[in-house]
Amino acid sequence: MLDDLPADDPAMARLYLTMPTENGMRQLLAMWRRFETKLAPREDEKDWWKIFGYLSKIRVWNATDRIEPATQLFIDRRMARDAAGPVRLELDLWFHEDESVRMKAKESLEGILAAIGGRIVDFVTIEPIRYQVALIEVPAQQAVDLRSRTGALANADQVMSIRPQSLYSAAPLSEPIESEQNSAQGPVQELRPAVAAILDGYPMQNHALLAGRVDVVEVDITGDSVPVERRFHGTAIASLVLHGDLANGEDPLTRRLKVVPVLAAPQHLNDERTREDLLPLGVIYRAVVALKEDDGLFGPSGPDVLIINHSLCDAEGPFVRRPTPWAKLLDWLSEKYGILFVVSAGNITGQFPSGYSDHASFNSAAPLERQIALLRAVEASKGMRSILSPAEAMTALSVGAVHADGAGDCPSEAMDPFSAVGVTNIGSAIGPGINRALKPDIVEAGGRQVANASNQPAGHHIWPSEIGHIGLKAAAPDPFTGSSSKTRRSTGTSNAAALVTRAGVRIIDALEEVLAEDGTALRDFSRASLATRTLLVHGASWGDAGTLLEAAYPPPGLGQWRRRRGIITKFLGYGRPSYDQVIEGASNRVTLLADDEIRHEQLHEYRVPIPTSMVRSREIRRITMTLSWMPPMHPTSIAYRGVTLDVVDQAGQRKFWRGVKTIMQPHPDDMRRGTCAHFILEGNNSTAFVDSNGLFIGVQARALNAHFHQSSVPYALAVTLEVAPTVQEDIYASVRNAIRPRPRVRA
Repeated sequence: MLDDLPADDPAMARLYLTMPTENGMRQLLAMWRRFETKLAPREDEKDWWKIFGYLSKIRVWNATDRIEPATQLFIDRRMARDAAGPVRLELDLWFHEDESVRMKAKESLEGILAAIGGRIVDFVTIEPIRYQVALIEVPAQQAVDLRSRTGALANADQVMSIRPQSLYSAAPLSEPIESEQNSAQGPVQELRPAVAAILDGYPMQNHALLAGRVDVVEVDITGDSVPVERRFHGTAIASLVLHGDLANGEDPLTRRLKVVPVLAAPQHLNDERTREDLLPLGVIYRAVVALKEDDGLFGPSGPDVLIINHSLCDAEGPFVRRPTPWAKLLDWLSEKYGILFVVSAGNITGQFPSGYSDHASFNSAAPLERQIALLRAVEASKGMRSILSPAEAMTALSVGAVHADGAGDCPSEAMDPFSAVGVTNIGSAIGPGINRALKPDIVEAGGRQVANASNQPAGHHIWPSEIGHIGLKAAAPDPFTGSSSKTRRSTGTSNAAALVTRAGVRIIDALEEVLAEDGTALRDFSRASLATRTLLVHGASWGDAGTLLEAAYPPPGLGQWRRRRGIITKFLGYGRPSYDQVIEGASNRVTLLADDEIRHEQLHEYRVPIPTSMVRSREIRRITMTLSWMPPMHPTSIAYRGVTLDVVDQAGQRKFWRGVKTIMQPHPDDMRRGTCAHFILEGNNSTAFVDSNGLFIGVQARALNAHFHQSSVPYALAVTLEVAPTVQEDIYASVRNAIRPRPRVRA
């Protein structure tokens, strides 16, 4: 491996190259040494000398690459907590296709660890994502050596990287649990099979809101290891999926919910967390396999599951540059089993500058002025607010948290930072994702967080906090009286992801009804998860929040709109969806859904007949298009995605049609980098924008790696036509009677 620039210079970048043979690497290093001594190149070396002119250093992979600054800081924190105690870390071995070579590498690692008094705690290999990782434990002194990048382990050639132990923990509110009893007493009718599952904490199964509604699948976490009075997170997420925010009084889902517990509750701690003796990726992998594969005795435990709520993240793993193994795992599982992961973007709880000189000026500021200042402060701290792994997963639907809930007014003694509707709360992590792909995909209500503030040596700082009076209301255990009907309020991206999962189940129910009309069973619809993802995004928009942030965020000026749009996208993604507009029909609105598979350099042509009322009309008309696809992934390629898709006009561009234009939304360049594209076009002039054959919508494919030229990529396309309610024509009926869209395929 080669490294071209100093690792300690943030303005510089690294370039990693793999040499096919050791001899080739030696020749390259020999050429570099001659270049450094300013020797003239030979005739066949002149091109190399040109490349070398851009580089400051070439070296083999070493301890500097294996142990990044984040790992050093992790060791510092562990040593500060217990200077004499052992430290656990995750160690990535270089992956080899040959299993015998992999086993030898493991044996060699065991030898090194034995010599320094360490041990392997857990070891997992997942071949499709080239994952061979050991959870190791080393004595304190050896951890100090790793911190300084010295010692046998830091310089072991078979080791690719040494990372912080992946951890996720969820602690209950410090506020007392609400005394309110909930009257819901479980299902009142026979529930249909589950199409959704959650990977989370162990739920309180006998809670009045969950009793008879959840099916627990035990894999790595058993009920006897999680006391009932500490089952907060899984109980809340299950409640939010089944019932939504209880303050809104929504009807419960009519389906059961699968729950695979993946969080433990260690006795010596006061929270729920990933098991300290298991690699989280192994736990997640085994959980999904248990849902979808036959165990040889009872069959898969969740054969109909299409959507999996993953309100977990790696608190020690903010996304930086390259996709993490956790994200690669979700992308591979999505493709293998045809499921949609709904993933929380992550919560950022650290302090950041408020933009005020001191606490007095912060408190005395006018509410509107302070709101604008805080919005800018959150934006200014974006460098410390990256989404947490695995939220960068390309095929997952990553969800940020909006500052909203169904609770009443915020108590006067607490600082509610935003009165604005639709902005993200101050703890919600932001994008972008892999190769600057649009992340989070959407945002949803995550509960209102209050702002704590104080004067710090480095200036006035704020940080997010929860109080028991506001937030999303959900079922909760009662550690004091053992009641089975208590509730509590909480906030965060975990809650937002749960509400999106709930909406996904509603969309799946609607899809099942439509399929039944055609005589097709939901289980036979192989692209159901893609259709669900497409329709979840389809109703999203920035709305008033986009207008507010456009005015509040830098850089100012008309010529800087592109940069401002990019900043807003990092926070809002495609925006907050309106699911009812997708699920429920209306006479002035019709939504069409198509799905198919496409290959490199193919174009699928769709023609949609346009109702008379949309042609040469001065009434508002809106066209919304959403395309999602499931590309094959190349886990070691810099492009990562194997194939990209695009929505295009007849000329293969995105100029689309006269008479409509895009509203405030992400820039097309931000959309192109992911696996979902979403456009809203609107207009009210009378210019014709269709030809006699109907509205042209093209889906075009392009392979990003020659290995995938022959790959078939499944996709789902949703198109909504909408006119103002004042228009008399029933466009739903007009289009329904005129079309059953099938693509025309051409190169």
